[in-house]
Amino acid sequence: MNAVNIDTGRQLFVDDALIETTGGVVRHWNKPTKIDEPLVWPGGGAAPKTGKFATPDDPVNLTCATDGGLWWDPTRRKFRLWYQADWLGDVCYAESDDGLSWEYPDLGIVPGTNRLFDDGVALDSWSVMPNYVAANPYADWKLHISSPGDFTDDRLWESGDGIHFNAIGVAGLSGDRTTSYYDPFRGEWVFSLRDYRENTGRCRRYFASRDFGGARWRWPKRPDGRDFVQPEGCADAPAPEEWLEIPDGIASRRQLYSFNAVAYESVMLGVMEILSNTACDNGDCSKRGLPKQTGLHFCFSRDGKSYEPREEPDIATEGWGSGKWDTGYLSCTGGICVIKDERLWFYYSGLRGDPSRLASDKAWHRNGMYSSGYIGAATLRRDGFAGMVADGDSEIVTKPLVFDGGHLFVNAECRFGFVCAEILGDDGKALSGFTSADGTPFATSDSTKTELRFKGGDLSSLSGRPVRIRFRLNCATLYSFWVSPSERGESRGYVAAGGPAYPGLKDL
Repeated sequence: MNAVNIDTGRQLFVDDALIETTGGVVRHWNKPTKIDEPLVWPGGGAAPKTGKFATPDDPVNLTCATDGGLWWDPTRRKFRLWYQADWLGDVCYAESDDGLSWEYPDLGIVPGTNRLFDDGVALDSWSVMPNYVAANPYADWKLHISSPGDFTDDRLWESGDGIHFNAIGVAGLSGDRTTSYYDPFRGEWVFSLRDYRENTGRCRRYFASRDFGGARWRWPKRPDGRDFVQPEGCADAPAPEEWLEIPDGIASRRQLYSFNAVAYESVMLGVMEILSNTACDNGDCSKRGLPKQTGLHFCFSRDGKSYEPREEPDIATEGWGSGKWDTGYLSCTGGICVIKDERLWFYYSGLRGDPSRLASDKAWHRNGMYSSGYIGAATLRRDGFAGMVADGDSEIVTKPLVFDGGHLFVNAECRFGFVCAEILGDDGKALSGFTSADGTPFATSDSTKTELRFKGGDLSSLSGRPVRIRFRLNCATLYSFWVSPSERGESRGYVAAGGPAYPGLKDL
């Protein structure tokens, strides 16, 4: 029988990819819990912005992540945040010991500030990432900047410390809110390029390259058939392919505003920023001085290309009239989430807006719809996106699996019941020593990492042999399972933007 290798990390129940049969269980989706107050406030460490969109008489009144980056750096034992000061503002840097209280160091690049550039780099959306394939990922940072406006240059940078960046090329053209990330399963840097189509509105094109600095694409023709003026070195490059969209987006008043992703355990975790707004979009918002309504929708992929968003936003705006810091315009940080205290921490920016900033002498980017922005967080149980819930006696039988570890771990909640397992051979019968009667159930407890043990010993005797696992549940929720090479329970999967418990980008 064909078997799925599960040495890739924790196996999540976000789809049926590994499930053969179930009985008596239902999948329940969970949403993160917001922290009430923001964590990064406008103006932290930053001087008024410079460059094309500078307005010297206005103070910095907005901090945002579009998408920037937030990563745990184990070499410094710090959470590191790259964020944007003011709308279309400057790249700034902060760091934290605990992810809650942030410091804004004087970097010496623009004296007295935490700005990374002294020449007013044109900035719309951008991504900061460690180099997954480097010997030390935290000594090789990558930066991708998409300039303001439609079909402007996307520029690439690199740095040995995440602070002093050197330009290394222009990758091509794209629309605003373009982002990038690394897909370690495919071994490619992925550029999530903003496009626009008549029926869907805002949407995405896909371009991937194994070489970050060598990424070059040629943007397709304009809608009227004319060619764009391509950046140097891009005229003969391949075109990015059409990719993600919201079907009938214009008619449904929902558009794919932005998309980012990160490797989490055995899957790619994506976040779609979906616009759900009034018919006139920017026009209606500017008349009220209130931000667009964009929510953050989780989605998952096992092939790196196919993503289906959750229908309702997992992190939603508070909505016009709320007066809350995240009234609208939610955007995730690059890296998407860190792992702290066995919870996933999703950092995101939101805008409150300012209905008083409607004066005709204000440039469009100074309108109240782009005002009063902050960065905050929402938290979720480790692996807690979806759980398989059993109210009574229930079971889950996996498809044939293969592994080389010896210790079966689960992430489960069973305060009033239990979870146990048995290992099935190719005839569908439980193997001697590995039946549910031979195992010790996980009962009346709650843990994100606990081992299920058997009288037959560890599972090393089954290494490389295709088997199924039958999980038996009673009044319990099972979030994930994995087979670890040791009793420590390391999954060998990816840990998104990392966390204090991990030595790097994987749980090793």
